[in-house]
Amino acid sequence: MQVITQQQINGFVAGKTIAIAGASRKEKSFSADVAKHLQELNYKLWYVNPNYETDELENSKVQSIKTLPEDVKHLLVLTPATETELVVKQAIEHGIDNIWIQQNSETTAAIALAQETQVNLIHHLCIFMFTKPTGIHKFHYTLKRIFGSLPK
Repeated sequence: MQVITQQQINGFVAGKTIAIAGASRKEKSFSADVAKHLQELNYKLWYVNPNYETDELENSKVQSIKTLPEDVKHLLVLTPATETELVVKQAIEHGIDNIWIQQNSETTAAIALAQETQVNLIHHLCIFMFTKPTGIHKFHYTLKRIFGSLPK
C-alpha cells in the first residue's frame, strides 16, 4: 500500500478551490458536513453531482467533472465506491492533479489508476482530520498522533 505523506496532504489542503464529487443534495449528509466544514475554512467549493436538476446548476454546481472550470485542480471524491473509478478517470482527463478519495469511496482500481498517472493522491484518510478538525474528528486526530499513526 502507498504511504501517504504529510507533504502530500499539505499539497492538497493548500489548494483553496476544491471540487466535491458526490456532493449530496441532502442537508444532513456526510458530504454536506464536509462542505460546510470546508466553507468555514474559506475554501471555494464546486459541487459535482450528475443528479442535479437543470435549475440547480448555478454558480458552483455542475453535473460532471468535465464541466468544471479548467483552473479547478483539487478533487475530493465522496462518491459511492462503484462510481469512484469513473470519477477518477474523468478527473485525470480533465487535468485535475490533486485527488483525495475519502474513506469508503475507495476502490483498488481507482487508486491504481490515480497512481499510474502520478497525481497527488490521498486515500485511506479522512479530510476532516487534516483541515482543522473539531469534535470527534479532533479526537481521532489526537489518538492517531498519540499512537504515532499520522502521516509523516
